[in-house]
Amino acid sequence: MPKKIKSFVEPVAPPEEEPKNSYKYMAVAFVAVVVLLLVGIAYLVLAKATITLVPAEEPLTKEFYLTIAESPENSTSTTPIIGGQVLSEKITASEEYQVKEGSKTMEAQATGKVTIYNRRNLDQTLVATTRLLSRDGMLFRLKDKVIVPANGSVETYIYADKAGKAGEIEATTFTIPGLSAELQKLIFAESLEPTQGGEKKIGVLTQADVDQAIEQFKKKQLQDLVTKTLAQITSGNLSLVGAKIETDGQKFTTDKDLGEEVSSFKLTGEMTIGAVFAEEEKILQAASEELQNTSASQGTEINVNQESLQYELEAIEPGKKEATAKIQISGLTNFDPTKNIFDKNILVGFTKSDLQLYFSQFKAIKDVGVEFSPFWVKKVPILKNHIEIKIQGNDND
Repeated sequence: MPKKIKSFVEPVAPPEEEPKNSYKYMAVAFVAVVVLLLVGIAYLVLAKATITLVPAEEPLTKEFYLTIAESPENSTSTTPIIGGQVLSEKITASEEYQVKEGSKTMEAQATGKVTIYNRRNLDQTLVATTRLLSRDGMLFRLKDKVIVPANGSVETYIYADKAGKAGEIEATTFTIPGLSAELQKLIFAESLEPTQGGEKKIGVLTQADVDQAIEQFKKKQLQDLVTKTLAQITSGNLSLVGAKIETDGQKFTTDKDLGEEVSSFKLTGEMTIGAVFAEEEKILQAASEELQNTSASQGTEINVNQESLQYELEAIEPGKKEATAKIQISGLTNFDPTKNIFDKNILVGFTKSDLQLYFSQFKAIKDVGVEFSPFWVKKVPILKNHIEIKIQGNDND
């Protein structure tokens, strides 16, 4: 047998391992750099300094008289002048007023409100005192003439034909006896509320009743004139400066005598009412100029408190189409907050104590407050738009 020869395989050395530690160090270094960059970016993005300055302020108040004229260029007034509208109107009007109730009662005609319907294709005219008959047979009359439109309706007032509590009825429907039977089916009335006032307590007309009525009358006529005038004014910038009743030419009469037992009376008044309108922006501008020109403010800047503006009508001269108003306005002696007198570049890197020391050199500043954010920020950041300087009391804060 041939002899077997044993084969020999030479062992191969395993490959050398790469240096893992060097990669680990590189990764750690990279992460550290990224973290530092993120911290730096976060600091730049989040860091903020808010500096609040408290001015050494002196309150100033200015009162003066302002002339409002329809032709300011022709006015000879020695006070400041602005343009405006000066209106004057003589009025005569009558109003009904109640007297203070007494213990006595008297029968009266109950009153109420109805809606009259017209189912015809023609308008229907109904004169005052037209009869309306309730479902229960109670007779009422129209207070005023009305025209009921075709296929429409109108609201109006009615009163009981006879005085007394019997005239106080619940909501119901009414026919109109003066119309033909066919028309009564097409033209009729309906009330939604009970009629009232069939009995009244009466008192004695006193001077106090008249005086109170006169005051109410004046207020109403003033308000009516202002409302009417505002509706007629074409310029939307005009504001009411004031309205006054001329003291001369006032006349008041009543249809009842003092001492008479009545439940109400009619007051008729004659008087001249004036109303003045101007642009509030012009009033504010004139007031601001007067405040700035006051002797106490020479050499300083004034912050005008616009909300303090007050004006009151003093007098009207209808012949000149001019009026005089008393104006009051207040402001604060202060530096001008609209000027950037503080260079933010100087403040970069300042700590709280540095800022307090820096601003202490300005006489116009009484105190300074400093707030850093987030909590880890201790100095003014480098980005100027992250530095906010506020002035305490400034309306824009």
